[in-house]
Amino acid sequence: MAETEAGAIIQVKSLNSFYGQRRVLQDISFEVPAGKVTVIMGVSGCGKSTLLRHLIGLKPTDPGQIFVEGRDLAGFDARQMEAFRKRIGVLFQAGALFNSMSVRDNIAVPLRVHTRLAEPTISIMVRIKLHQVGLTRFGDYMPSQLSGGMRKRAGLARALAMDPEMLFVDEPSSGLDPITAAGLDDLILELREAMGMTLIVVTHELESAFRIADQLIVLDQGRVLAAGMPESIRESRDERVVQFLTRRADERTRDQEGYLSDLLTGGRKVGVHP
Repeated sequence: MAETEAGAIIQVKSLNSFYGQRRVLQDISFEVPAGKVTVIMGVSGCGKSTLLRHLIGLKPTDPGQIFVEGRDLAGFDARQMEAFRKRIGVLFQAGALFNSMSVRDNIAVPLRVHTRLAEPTISIMVRIKLHQVGLTRFGDYMPSQLSGGMRKRAGLARALAMDPEMLFVDEPSSGLDPITAAGLDDLILELREAMGMTLIVVTHELESAFRIADQLIVLDQGRVLAAGMPESIRESRDERVVQFLTRRADERTRDQEGYLSDLLTGGRKVGVHP
């Protein structure tokens, strides 16, 4: 388990996860330090999004595997789970905005559902969130009228609507150009500095990960391959970590001649009949 400088707000202990009979997470263990940015990274299909679903309570977890401030997430009843979800914000990969609502109304949804605030107060809070993410002039726009980066920012504004203690971000840079992605990285760092927020970011973008992370968790084939501060991950001698950091493709396990032979024969051995 990676060492943390601050107290752990979330502890993951030997987490396993299955889809049917297929195990996608195997004995995952790490801590999330309060007030820091923890980045979960790895190649596509390594289990990052499944892990995120467990952390926010969307996928059931067995007892004794995830603890929030020392309390077992699996033991939360409906009231406790609702209270937990009010403490967190989630920015989904595509923003997950309601297409039939304006940006302003999208941001207002959590406040209207989870509070009894008057509409004038909600309106003020929405304006504050729009300002936080640099969308002050776009509150009346529909999601379809926004660029990809602006939709991500609008989704972030909604995730921040309840002033969460913990913010979970799924692939913030996915599908964005480098300049827009860098702007989102800056925004994440500002949230940590200005609000003391705990952030858990899932990404496969190396540059973004090393720029924003206080702690890195590297997954591979459903396991924790490495965990620690960015400097220690960069210095890792683990062959798979080095391959991931240097963006080196997996080597072919068969030679070109054998590959062409398989194409021509449909994978059958020549001269062998079923």
